[in-house]
Amino acid sequence: MSFSSPDSGLRPATLGPSGPGRLFGARACPWWVLVWLMLLTRLAAAAPAIPAPPDARVSDEPGVLSTPVRASLDRRLAHYEARSGHQIIVWIGETSGELTVEDFAVQAFARWKVGSAELDDGLAVFVFVEDRTVRVEVGYGLEPTITDLIASRVIRNVMLPPIERGEWDAAIVGGVEALVDAIEGQAGALPGDSGPGPDAPEGMSRTQVIVTVIGVVLFLVLLVTNPKLALLLLFFI
Repeated sequence: MSFSSPDSGLRPATLGPSGPGRLFGARACPWWVLVWLMLLTRLAAAAPAIPAPPDARVSDEPGVLSTPVRASLDRRLAHYEARSGHQIIVWIGETSGELTVEDFAVQAFARWKVGSAELDDGLAVFVFVEDRTVRVEVGYGLEPTITDLIASRVIRNVMLPPIERGEWDAAIVGGVEALVDAIEGQAGALPGDSGPGPDAPEGMSRTQVIVTVIGVVLFLVLLVTNPKLALLLLFFI
């Protein structure tokens, strides 16, 4: 069977052996391919990408925390991680998009690999300002300690009341302190903040500090074993 249009100048198109897959002289996509493409496009548009892993223990995208409190809490969590091995992060965003806060937290926690890979003992507090939702996600290593009941009590009793009053600093710091107290089984378990410290001045990374310390130690050893060479090196430096 053929179709032609004498006035249009179009070439006749033949319905060949391939049936509906060949029409008007060009190979058409099978219908099921088009359906899959449409579904994939809709899914890609509906699911917002999980952000890249944060570069700080306290991330505040909307800027609801005061700068001193955010920096102080970040240092306190670093001290706690060094002492206990448990990594705790706080991530504050605007919205979880079309994902529920539970789905966002699970996916982000897995992608960011919070906590020790061997012990899976990380904890993350997710707060979405526009959605007015809070979620505590923990690794398997902390599940016996931070149960759903304990996390719910911390959110409901410690965090939500000050959030409703607009007191974000008190809400976030109080929630983190309560969670650490529950992990350690005692009040006041989160270390205090002693400031940035003289051993890590602003603009100097931990690696630079370590390299500087090693260099000083090597120079002292050389000064004892070969004073002339040490003084010569010091002169050229």
